[in-house]
Amino acid sequence: MQLIDPLEQDGTLVSRGRASVERDVENFSVLEHDGVIYGCATLHEYPAEKMAEMACLIVHSEWQGAGEGELLLRHMESRARAAGANRMFVLTTRTSHWFMKRGFVQGGVTDLPKERRSAYDRSRNSQIFIKRLV
Repeated sequence: MQLIDPLEQDGTLVSRGRASVERDVENFSVLEHDGVIYGCATLHEYPAEKMAEMACLIVHSEWQGAGEGELLLRHMESRARAAGANRMFVLTTRTSHWFMKRGFVQGGVTDLPKERRSAYDRSRNSQIFIKRLV
């Protein structure tokens, strides 16, 4: 929550709240060193469309630039593949260039799984990026 809260407060992340994180904790993967969590991401599966959404990708500022975000991305791609997904998508308001450099291409709301499309918040103006998993 110490990683997530500041980014929810500044609008970078959608507000999840502690109860939501606790309920969905099994979807999270974390980076930890000496008992301190310094990175996280969550994966939401959409099996009918063979897609997965990676969300809440965070690396503490002191660890950024060391490849930790890349490590989380690769891990989440592996989890998505293991779940049967052949595409992974992200919604972002600030880091589009980071995802594009890692093989994601811009998509649109109609590219999202039906369930996710109905929950898309147009007021956030998030860009959608999709990556084919091989």
